[in-house]
Amino acid sequence: MTAAQRLYCLGPLVVMAAIFVTSSLSGTAPASPLLLVSASLSNFAHIPAYALLGASLCLALPRYRGWPMAALALALTFGYGVLDEWHQSFVPGREVSGPDLLRDVLGGCIGIGLMRRQWAAGRRSTDCYQAVEKLFSTAW
Repeated sequence: MTAAQRLYCLGPLVVMAAIFVTSSLSGTAPASPLLLVSASLSNFAHIPAYALLGASLCLALPRYRGWPMAALALALTFGYGVLDEWHQSFVPGREVSGPDLLRDVLGGCIGIGLMRRQWAAGRRSTDCYQAVEKLFSTAW
């Protein structure tokens, strides 16, 4: 495994960890400047978070090409969304929400679609691998 591939594999893990930490925050926590975001705005935060997860999964999958890999990235994004909703059922003040899961899937579709569009425009994943590998080749 090259340095770029190792770096790309860390992306989804970092995004998943960030989602896990934020979904672990209790819904009954005392107000703080960080938690002053309205409920409707925080609900839509699912979309960019899962778009980032979907895009990072595209980079992590080996030689991302075609719809089968897009379907795999979407299935993994959906699966993590299901696990996240299940995890929230154990957090005080949080609950399982079907609309949240739909926002997760929508975000995943957006992230995967943007990656497919970028690569269709001529910037292939192998070029990304080579650029990151060149950048970090001395670090690994």
